Amino acid sequence: MDMAENSSLVPTKKRKGRRPSGRVTMQTIAERVGVSQATVSYVLNNKAGARVSAPIRAEILRIARELNYYPNEAARRLAGMRSRTLGILQLYVRHSVLAGWWSSEVMRGIADTGFTQGYHLMIYAMSEDVREMCLNAVYSGRLEGLIILAPYKDEPLLKELSDSGIPLAAVGAQQVFGEKMVAVDADNEMGGYLATRHLIEQGHRRIAHLHGTLNIPNACDRLRGFQRAMQEAGLPIMPELVRESGFLEQRSYEIAQELLQLSEPPTAIFAANDVSAVGVLRAVKDVGLHVPDDVAIIGYDGTPFTQLTEPPLSTVEQPASEMGRIAARLLIEIIEGHTPAERVIKLPVRLAIRGSSGVV
Repeated sequence: MDMAENSSLVPTKKRKGRRPSGRVTMQTIAERVGVSQATVSYVLNNKAGARVSAPIRAEILRIARELNYYPNEAARRLAGMRSRTLGILQLYVRHSVLAGWWSSEVMRGIADTGFTQGYHLMIYAMSEDVREMCLNAVYSGRLEGLIILAPYKDEPLLKELSDSGIPLAAVGAQQVFGEKMVAVDADNEMGGYLATRHLIEQGHRRIAHLHGTLNIPNACDRLRGFQRAMQEAGLPIMPELVRESGFLEQRSYEIAQELLQLSEPPTAIFAANDVSAVGVLRAVKDVGLHVPDDVAIIGYDGTPFTQLTEPPLSTVEQPASEMGRIAARLLIEIIEGHTPAERVIKLPVRLAIRGSSGVV
């Protein structure tokens, strides 16, 4: 059968009939439409360059929907066809109701781009046990590319996959391995700098920073931004005021209470993220102090709930969904055989000033 089909083959009268018994195949659809199985395959697999008229294409898609046709993925792989599926892997998850906003926004951006370009998504998250399941899917060819969210610094999986020639994207990282990997991140160093400089401009001199685990790239970058702003203002960085809280609300609460018991407590705290800032806010209130009169607070991420706290939390907003969109776009470019103009993208952040830092 030629790749082209004569549009006259489209029946002028809608074919009706009961759903066939047994599995619906491309041959089933071909018989209903009155074209070859090859033509059905060209349409359902969106084969580039296939000369199939618009009416024929529309009729094939209509019959496929009517019969609830689902491709046999195993058969597709055996035939060397593509799965058009991207994997999303989040290795390190904290089970917090508040902590999932960043990931969900990144995934929303990935879905926006992926679905628009005809790709399915497989999500491996919410448990560290999903690593092997994901790798099996990658190496068996069920996934055409993989997006890893917030990998640790020097994560060995990145190099392993890159060495295997797997198209790969990292969101929340700036380190790439090989020609088939891209990385997208926010400018976290600038975010840390803007937050700290804002507190300095409000007259604060004893500023504490609760930072995330330092094997996470964005935690290091935010700390560097804090240090740059303090040094630029000629202020000392006091080791007792720089503490690792992770991105955890309860741990941040405990450390903030310790800091507020010092003989010279901080007058401002730049928290690791918005979840951490909520813990700090709770600690300040529990020791009988007031925000921002006694202690100013700034969080990080731009999570929507920061507008609902009392007072509303100042925060550094990062474009999480845009990071996902760009990562998916670059990854698909690699899968489609193109070379992205840039393989490391760093997006700007924005300081959102609210009542918790002394400005309404």
